[in-house]
Amino acid sequence: MAFKSIAKSILHDAELLDEYIRANNLPQPSFDVDGPPRTVYTGETATAHASLLANTHRLHLLAEGPAGRWLPSLAGATGDAVTTAAVQHFKIADHVPLDSQASFEDVAEKCGLALRDFKIIVRYAMTNFIFCEPQPGFIAHTAASKLLAENRLIRASAAMRTDDIFLPGFKEIEALEKFPGSQEPTESAWGLAHNASLPMFEELEARHPERAKTFASAIEAISAAIADTAQLGVYDWASLGSGTLVDVGGGKGYACRPLAKHFPELSFIVQDLEGTAATGREQLPPDLHDRVTFMTHDFFTPQPVKGADAYYFRAIFHNWPDKYCVRILQNLIPSLKKGARVLIHDPHTPDPLTSHPWAERQTR
Repeated sequence: MAFKSIAKSILHDAELLDEYIRANNLPQPSFDVDGPPRTVYTGETATAHASLLANTHRLHLLAEGPAGRWLPSLAGATGDAVTTAAVQHFKIADHVPLDSQASFEDVAEKCGLALRDFKIIVRYAMTNFIFCEPQPGFIAHTAASKLLAENRLIRASAAMRTDDIFLPGFKEIEALEKFPGSQEPTESAWGLAHNASLPMFEELEARHPERAKTFASAIEAISAAIADTAQLGVYDWASLGSGTLVDVGGGKGYACRPLAKHFPELSFIVQDLEGTAATGREQLPPDLHDRVTFMTHDFFTPQPVKGADAYYFRAIFHNWPDKYCVRILQNLIPSLKKGARVLIHDPHTPDPLTSHPWAERQTR
């Protein structure tokens, strides 16, 4: 009865989502080229969506069985990572027509790939509904591949995941053996993969400025996937009145923009490394120029803005070992006035056995 019980839960959640889509006249989820990039669920349906993902994952693993987890499934996970990296690196999506199809030979040549290698990459990608083969030997877009071709933030996210997650992942075992228990940012799989002598963010900023911009855009993509209402609801921002909020390590200001629009009395100072801060300044909407300013600042140095009403750390501390998180906060202390708020907004790993493995996996 194990399969049937999980399947019933999946059906229940699927019916809730279908009804939400119908009632709100939303486009149906589809792999087809014109399928919606994503559907935003709220309230009860957001819970149902999370439950659906968790239970389909659970049912898949149960049906696969323990042996399957270590044999075909593990090989598939590697194939997913390598193929995604290849699709991004060779910019395959850019060379497929948006509204028609093209021959394998034509696209392979434009990508600089041997035809045999091209076929291996794209036909594996197609098993994940990235591209399709409408007739033998021809390639066309699906919703996922078209999004990669058209959306600069999605492209940046794919590049970041390839360069800064997938490739360093293959160095993780070497790093664990070479740097056991290390809390030094330079002693990492990322550092080994990129032969880096500086921590990741400093290395990108100093030696790979274009990749630093790509990384910043990838973080912007993640922020764009979070509804403004979610950002607005994490704290009582109105309690800050007409004060000043310093967004420490705030990138290009993607967290402050919705706050500035909804709380017109608040002023914001966004701090980040030089290149990122400069880009944020250039991209800031004109109507926010009077209340959102950008400042170059390394949060491992003393905080230059003294007496602000709040200092906001959004998605900062999960990137750093504990000893460096302490150092960041120590550099803040001399600048705090009485009553200042230190706001930490970061994902955290749940205690073991307190959430579904699917949800826990997203944070680990």
